[in-house]
Amino acid sequence: EFITIKIYDMLGRNIKTLVTKEMPAGVHSVVWDGTDAEGHRVASGAYLYRITAGDKAVTKKMLLMK
Repeated sequence: EFITIKIYDMLGRNIKTLVTKEMPAGVHSVVWDGTDAEGHRVASGAYLYRITAGDKAVTKKMLLMK
């Protein structure tokens, strides 16, 4: 299935796209290094991540602590 994983700030602005590719079913892991799309470090705080797989999508909150 085609997978996308994106990071958003709490205002809904897209900070970074981590994954946009076809992946087989199973368990996978992705690490966000705390940078935005231009490679700049972002501030500590709450962020949202959205995982989309086919026609399903899940959005969850996470905390970035430096």
